[in-house]
Amino acid sequence: MIARQRWTFATLLILLAALAGFGQLTAAMAEGDSRQQARKLMDDGNFKEALEQLRKLTLEPPDDNSREIAEDFRRALTCFQQLNWVHEIDEYREAVAGRHEVDWIVLGAVAQSYVTVEHQGFMIAGQFHRGQHRGGGKVVHATARDRVRALQLFNQALEVLQEHEDAQKTSEAAELVSHFAQAVMSGGNHQQPWRLQLLTELNHLPDFEEGWGYHGGETVGAPVDEDGDPIFYDQPDSWKEAENDGERWRWLLALRTEWQPDLQWKEQRERADFLLSQFGVQTLAEYNWWFARQTDDADTTKSLFVLHTLGDDETIAKLASGIKRFKLPEDHNYISLYRKVAEGREGDWKSAKAMLAQEYENRRQYPRAAELWKELAEADDSQAHYRERAQQITGNWGRLEPVMTQPAGKGATIDYRFRNGKRVAFTAQAIKLPQLLADLKEYLKSNPRQLNWDQLNIESLGYRLVTEGQDKYLAEQSAKWELELDPRDNHFDRRLTVTTPLQKAGAYLVTAKMEGGNTHRVVVWIADTAIVKKPLEKKALYYVADAVTGKPLPKCNVEFFGYWQESLNKEGTPQQTPVYRINTKNFAELTDAAGMVQLPADEANRRFQWLAIARTPEGRLAYLGFTGVWTGEYHNAQYRQVKVFTITDRPVYRPAQEVNFKFWVATAQYDQQAETSPFANQSFLVEIHNPRNEKVHSTQLTADAYGGIAGKWTLPEGATLGQYRLTVVNHGGGTFRVEEYKKPEYEVTIDAPDKPVKLGDKITAKITAKYYFGEPVTEARVKYKVLRTTHDEPWFPPGPWDWLYGRGYWWFAEDYTWYPGWERWGAPRPVARWIWRQPEQPEVVAEQEVDIGEDGTVEVVFDTSAAKQFYPDEDHSYQIQAE
Repeated sequence: MIARQRWTFATLLILLAALAGFGQLTAAMAEGDSRQQARKLMDDGNFKEALEQLRKLTLEPPDDNSREIAEDFRRALTCFQQLNWVHEIDEYREAVAGRHEVDWIVLGAVAQSYVTVEHQGFMIAGQFHRGQHRGGGKVVHATARDRVRALQLFNQALEVLQEHEDAQKTSEAAELVSHFAQAVMSGGNHQQPWRLQLLTELNHLPDFEEGWGYHGGETVGAPVDEDGDPIFYDQPDSWKEAENDGERWRWLLALRTEWQPDLQWKEQRERADFLLSQFGVQTLAEYNWWFARQTDDADTTKSLFVLHTLGDDETIAKLASGIKRFKLPEDHNYISLYRKVAEGREGDWKSAKAMLAQEYENRRQYPRAAELWKELAEADDSQAHYRERAQQITGNWGRLEPVMTQPAGKGATIDYRFRNGKRVAFTAQAIKLPQLLADLKEYLKSNPRQLNWDQLNIESLGYRLVTEGQDKYLAEQSAKWELELDPRDNHFDRRLTVTTPLQKAGAYLVTAKMEGGNTHRVVVWIADTAIVKKPLEKKALYYVADAVTGKPLPKCNVEFFGYWQESLNKEGTPQQTPVYRINTKNFAELTDAAGMVQLPADEANRRFQWLAIARTPEGRLAYLGFTGVWTGEYHNAQYRQVKVFTITDRPVYRPAQEVNFKFWVATAQYDQQAETSPFANQSFLVEIHNPRNEKVHSTQLTADAYGGIAGKWTLPEGATLGQYRLTVVNHGGGTFRVEEYKKPEYEVTIDAPDKPVKLGDKITAKITAKYYFGEPVTEARVKYKVLRTTHDEPWFPPGPWDWLYGRGYWWFAEDYTWYPGWERWGAPRPVARWIWRQPEQPEVVAEQEVDIGEDGTVEVVFDTSAAKQFYPDEDHSYQIQAE
């Protein structure tokens, strides 16, 4: 009996154990079914239901499958975004991070979400609302805040991972470190590389910032040290010993290689890409026009900026302080790093070799580039573009440069750029321009259902002849000639000016066929007649003149052909195919004795696009492609605009002082009577705003007989310092400043040449510091900086109201950019003052900190030869700053 009881008890234990195992298996199966069900719901677009299950799988996980939980988390984020519940993401992911605080895989997924999820939002009732929001709120962004939070979580995950040696060999570990490094780098992106010098503080989160967080602008050059040398980031021994984010980035890449040595090529490639972005010669791309005109003369060959003379251990780059040629330390040599990846033949080695070939092309070291392209083509026959890149360098090639319209009877010239070839053959075929214009008019009269814009654009004739084969507009060959070529060595381009035998007015398709190479074509326009158009009040003026002398052509027949596209769809009819009718209008006028003819800019004509064709009895022909006509009445709005001229009795005040101000209110009209004003005896509201844009004064003032308004206001004690705005409400005004004043103990002056210096010469200036009692300052450090910008002093003929509205206020001349040669000698209109323009970034020519001399002076010498090389046809302004 006892034995039977023991057997029964043992059997019961076994049964319980089996049931427990079955329960675990059942739970796992249930969990697996739940995960698959959530993913199916998501794939089917049922994001709300899917999110409910994904929340449970991430916040109440029935297992410890980190990879699956991380995937569940990423899917949950997608559901939030699809449901437009972005504002709930922050609370959710912080809950996930808290639930899995020792799971490095899940922590890494949460950290990466702070990099990828949108950073913009609104501040509502003191709370950040991520994502879009209807109903107002202050626009803010969390770009810097999210980055720091990502770094905190990545660092937390890395600390956990460092305790699990076996996990460090996994692909997830490599991915974690890679994402961590990218997050560090995102603070010093290629547009703001100076940020890598900072050490991001991880103990607290930055505050939210106003605006959308979009940072545009030009790329800033790599940062430099006090001596003007580029800054490189060395590898520290540990994360804690890093002195800046650049060194943190280096340490993370090295850590990944330490854990997984087979990924060393990846570290080399990432470092090479970053160093190339900072110090590659492509940073000089904005100076491409200068390099393009380099020749093989002696002066250019000796230049410091000749790219093909660079060794593999040096470069020329645009740094934050300007262009500089310098040596690359071996550990920071991107060419060496690319070569190591290419020679190791691991990972994406072909791409690294292609980057190396591209760099040699950029350096104009074409034989080396061609060799690398050929090696890549041999290694991979499927990539035909490698062979094409090599052929582009070594093959015979030529191109006709774009050419402007040229005067008849002068022997038209064209520029031909070529390499490697020894002979080129040219042919010229006249274009049947009258037939082209006639066909164009017939095409529009045929009322096509849909307009072909290429056919309407006569200026694209060359493109149509070359690509669309419209040979019917080509006459028989007009000229044929050949030319012997003398190519430059090492596959360099050479450009020469070719004088053609073309003298007669017309359009010609010129073809250049390189012997053993390519064929290139361009349309050359030769004109004996020109049409100029100018908008006037209620009409458009057309002026027909001799293209060579500029003399008017009287009694010239000017044919106007216009069209406009009328919609026949009834308003309010949805989802219907657009139906149009082409209306045309055709008439002609003779030019007067001054070569002019007018086209009324009335309502009927303004709807048309007009083609103007000028013909003379002698056979001259000229045209002006489709343009609209409009009235010049918009000028009146400018003339009649109310302006305010403001003066104060001083530009700067101290708190508690009295501000005396006066306004003159007037309009910009020439016909205004000198002794009267339409604003006489009118009442105006005058307001003053402080630097915080707070209204600090408001008063109603009456203008005198000349539109003048005078008033005064006393600044309060403790007034906010800065710039104050003084306005006549709804009209305009001016500004003044409020500053505290402390009498200086000494004065710093700079003696520089008082006459213009010849470009290319050295400039000597003297910095002098003297106490006001006359003695020199002898114990001081002088930090000086020399900045260069291009100098342009626009000149405007004087106008009668310049004193009130500024120089050039009357300038409404048209910019005739279409006229041949206008870009060289034309005078463009001044840009309106209210249109913002990107200011020119000064180039730092010299920067140094030195001890002042015993006589209280420091001599500064700097060279302008670099500016002469890059900008020989411009004036320059050098500014010397001394502290």
